[in-house]
Amino acid sequence: MENKLNIKSIEEKVQESRLNQTTLAREMQVSKEAVSKWLRNEKYPRPDKLIRLARLLNLSFSELVCKTPTANEPVIAFRKKGAHKITSDYIEQAKDMGTTLKELVHYLPFDDLSQPAVLKSPLVDYEYIQKVAKRVRKRIGVREGEEIRFDHLIGFFNELQAVIIPVLWGNKENHENALHIYLPESMTTWIYLNLDCRIHDFKFWMAHELGHIHAPTLQGETGEDFADAFAGALLVPHDLAAREHETLCNLGDIWSQIKRIKLLAEELVVSPLTVYYQVNKYAAFCGKPLIDLETSKAIYQATTKFNQQFKPVNECLFNTKTPAPSRYVACAKEYFGSPFFDILKKYVVEQHKSAGFIQSLLNIPLLDAQNVYKELH
Repeated sequence: MENKLNIKSIEEKVQESRLNQTTLAREMQVSKEAVSKWLRNEKYPRPDKLIRLARLLNLSFSELVCKTPTANEPVIAFRKKGAHKITSDYIEQAKDMGTTLKELVHYLPFDDLSQPAVLKSPLVDYEYIQKVAKRVRKRIGVREGEEIRFDHLIGFFNELQAVIIPVLWGNKENHENALHIYLPESMTTWIYLNLDCRIHDFKFWMAHELGHIHAPTLQGETGEDFADAFAGALLVPHDLAAREHETLCNLGDIWSQIKRIKLLAEELVVSPLTVYYQVNKYAAFCGKPLIDLETSKAIYQATTKFNQQFKPVNECLFNTKTPAPSRYVACAKEYFGSPFFDILKKYVVEQHKSAGFIQSLLNIPLLDAQNVYKELH
């Protein structure tokens, strides 16, 4: 990260204090040209001048200075959940993981002369996102009403040269179930997927990450909104949502509607909430009446009960919550077609790295990292 002056805050304080560049230069004991360069962010003040400027304008350091990403800094995207805020510490930790991943790029078995195509001008717009999702479904060979299976998603990840990193991070309630890291310099994408979660959520997160891969230029809240909307449209497309809306409107009561939604959710291996939201997004776009299952909280209660019927992904894969290191390491290639642990093994052996390197790379306890290290070594 690079420190830069927060020009907006400075200009507001300068105006509030009825200062101008001339008086500011006099108070700061520098030339007017120096102040002008500061306010254009062409130069950064020396520490003593920075302290003097903060005192003069009565601004804290965090108000006076903002951090901006450098050109080749890892680009981070989290799967957000509700209004939960991602802490700056967690973002910095993720960027450190991204910086560590740079060391593995040389070992990737990918074509380094080109990169997969991305969307030209991605928009968070219903009609646009439906068009993108329809194209992706066609590309992976899935018709409109058919289920997007895990092998479809995994195959497409591999086609797009995205490196899947399966992790066992425990049952997380907020944003820590999926982490997307894009390295601009090498144009490589690395996706951490937490196996300690429900299978329907896992599928949605995988589809969500595909959205990020298609629109790397969209970051922050906009990028998350796009990825969420893309995932929903991919898993429950427009035409299917249209048919379901008509069916639900013809059903007489809430519990019949819930039953119908759960039936489709089971067929598509998605959450009932995903079906419900996509049906209402279709209705809102077409000016049709919304299906209201939220006032009574019926859809939330039904989804909770629905989820309880299914095991977490790790138990589906390993028949246990705590797989042996050998099975865990093997799962990356066996289930996800990912070269991650193969290239990690080469790197660790050739560069004589320790378990501490694996700990920081996978964000896991040291004991777990030592077990993985032994398996790789």
